[in-house]
Amino acid sequence: MHFELPDDLRVLQGRMREFVRSELQPHDAAIEATGIVPDSAMAGLRRMGLFGTNTPTQFGGLGLSMLGSCIATEELAKAHTAFYYLSGVNVHIGSKAIEFFAQSAVRDRWLPELASGRVIAAFALTEPDAGSDAARIQTRARRDGDHYVLDGRKTYITNAPVAGVFTAFATLDPSKGAKGIAAFVVDATTPGLSIGRVVEMAAGRGSEHAEVMFEGCRVPRENLLGQEGDGFAIAMRCLDAGRTHWGAYCVGAASQLLDYALDHVSVRETFGRRLRDHQGIEWQIADMASALHVAYEAAWRYDQGDAAARTAAAALSKYTGADMVQRVADMTMQLFGGAGYSRDLPIERIWRETRVVRILDGTSEIMRQIIARNAFRSHERRNTPI
Repeated sequence: MHFELPDDLRVLQGRMREFVRSELQPHDAAIEATGIVPDSAMAGLRRMGLFGTNTPTQFGGLGLSMLGSCIATEELAKAHTAFYYLSGVNVHIGSKAIEFFAQSAVRDRWLPELASGRVIAAFALTEPDAGSDAARIQTRARRDGDHYVLDGRKTYITNAPVAGVFTAFATLDPSKGAKGIAAFVVDATTPGLSIGRVVEMAAGRGSEHAEVMFEGCRVPRENLLGQEGDGFAIAMRCLDAGRTHWGAYCVGAASQLLDYALDHVSVRETFGRRLRDHQGIEWQIADMASALHVAYEAAWRYDQGDAAARTAAAALSKYTGADMVQRVADMTMQLFGGAGYSRDLPIERIWRETRVVRILDGTSEIMRQIIARNAFRSHERRNTPI
């Protein structure tokens, strides 16, 4: 694994940094106040290709590696989280199931729309009684001629109110657990699909999370992803991509917080000395800077194609990133004192925005379980006689 970025990714990083600074960050405060993402910012996201960073070029995406996609995500995370929810979710849990498992006609129908940002996607997995334990979903699917009929309710579905297409998960046979789950591509205009209550979250203004209702929703048989019973594995495959991106997001958000902290302690004085000249403050800055060095191993592993290593690295990246960014956010807020806790500065917003990373796409507890099981497997392999 090489830690020096290739020239093309350094150029991408520079372009993204300038784009975020000049075209996205100026809207942060207004989005937080109004909940509206300006059309000009959405146009910029589309122009930069951020709805399809590692979607193949044949479908209109940028065709970046996962590492390249994570470089873009890291910079995007320095602006309001609404930008990432709207564009970044299209890249991983929004489009990956279609890219990897859909029939060619379905891929051709939806991937160019998603990669361009003309259509926003949503991932309808979570239910009121099935979050981390996704194998317990209760939404049912039954075959009816050349269609499947879906009935059930999803909740906390990101982008549901604006989505044009859903990857929806339902069980054909609850007695089979995970092996009874199937995945479907569902056009948002399909009769029987409706958006329920919008759930107000602690953060994430400018993007919405809502209930999604399926009531006699008839889905063409060709919209089945993979085979019957593949749904759980498909969900996990998409979540590997999501977790890898979220790890990069945490690095970007924490980097932005560190910049705020460095600027503040360099000019603020207490007891006749700059804050940066107090040893205790130096140590806090050192702790924050050290925490930022979360390696891009997950992205690199993803690009190598080893499924087991990809899953383990994705879990590790998300778990360590979520923990790291919360510590950095908390320390930054402490350095700013009351100003950091107020809404006059963006610090408390980032603090709220990043807290959810320990929950979404698999909780930190589930990530720890994956990491521990991988450690046991690695230990057993190392100690198996040849």
